[in-house]
Amino acid sequence: MRRFREASTLGVQKWMRIGIINLIFLMRDFFKTSPPSPFIIILSYFGLCGATAVIAAFVLAFFSELSPFLLFLPTILFVTWYAGFTPGCITIIVSLLSIVGLLYYPVNNPLLTFSLNIAIESGIFVMVALYSSYLLDKTKKQDIITKYQKKLHQNKYLIETLEKNYENAQKEIKARDQFLAIASHELKTPVTSMLLQVQSAIHNIRNVSLANFSVANLLKMLEGTEQQSTRLSKMVNDLLNLSLITTGRMELELEEIDISQIVKDVTDNFTEKLQKENMKITIDAQKPVIGMFDKVRIAQAITNLISNAIKYGNGQPIGIKVENSHNHARLYFKDGGIGISKDQQKRIFERFERAVTSREYQGLGVGLYITNQIVKAHNGKITVDSQTNKGTSFIIELPLKQKE
Repeated sequence: MRRFREASTLGVQKWMRIGIINLIFLMRDFFKTSPPSPFIIILSYFGLCGATAVIAAFVLAFFSELSPFLLFLPTILFVTWYAGFTPGCITIIVSLLSIVGLLYYPVNNPLLTFSLNIAIESGIFVMVALYSSYLLDKTKKQDIITKYQKKLHQNKYLIETLEKNYENAQKEIKARDQFLAIASHELKTPVTSMLLQVQSAIHNIRNVSLANFSVANLLKMLEGTEQQSTRLSKMVNDLLNLSLITTGRMELELEEIDISQIVKDVTDNFTEKLQKENMKITIDAQKPVIGMFDKVRIAQAITNLISNAIKYGNGQPIGIKVENSHNHARLYFKDGGIGISKDQQKRIFERFERAVTSREYQGLGVGLYITNQIVKAHNGKITVDSQTNKGTSFIIELPLKQKE
């Protein structure tokens, strides 16, 4: 008991100064950098070791049966965790020398003579400390490996996502460029046609006798101009609607309407065109189907589908059916035209996509995209069923009551 009191009395000032100074450096570095550098950890360990030795001296003065080696394990594990296994081994050696030199021998005895108990206890301490440090270092390395594997997986997923987005962006840019080329051609065609007709009329009025300039010829020119103006107006409206949809500024003005009546009204607008194309439309809409819809947008979607049926229908009859099915308005549009291939069916509702690329079919090719967006805005869906050269069927389903 006396030797512990001697050790604590004579060594307390020296170890306390070292411990306090190095402990201050450790905590300052700990909060500035995470984790602290191994050099600072090893250096600061001596301060911790000194502070632990002082505490051990006082504790053992009252609890002589308690082994001082146990008090040094936390500091050894601390160094191992932040600096690694090798610095941990160095701290084990320093701890062993500190315990043996400071606690087990009188301070005034310069000779170190090991007893068997001290040797056994020291050996057990070294083995326990080494094994504990090894397990702790292995656990930390495994945690680091797991952390980096997780980070690697996240980075791999991020790279794959970026590559996919890049590919989609490239495809969309290509499709947009194709669309712009088609749009410029389609917009130029009616303007050129109208300009030629107006120039022809002016030429006849100026240079040909009015007696030879019949009313029939003038009427024919005006009808041609009207037709091209209507075509140009439709394309401009399509571009405006495309802009509204793309920028998210399309708003619905919902009101209670009979969608069966809307189909009939829109179909009446195609009477003259159907006669000119020698085509017929059969409408099965006997019962009213009343719901909350945007009248203008729904009429536009129906117009687009009927226009497509006339354009690609090869003069075959067109069938339209409207029914109420489980609180949903269901509209069927069927034609017997050129049809749509399976590959094209996957893309026809996308922006800047066309079902056909032939120049004989006029238009911007955005009608189905606009129709699909209008249907989605009403919380509905549109599907297509088609086979090449066997016609196409479009089905629209719209809830009669819209979610607020």
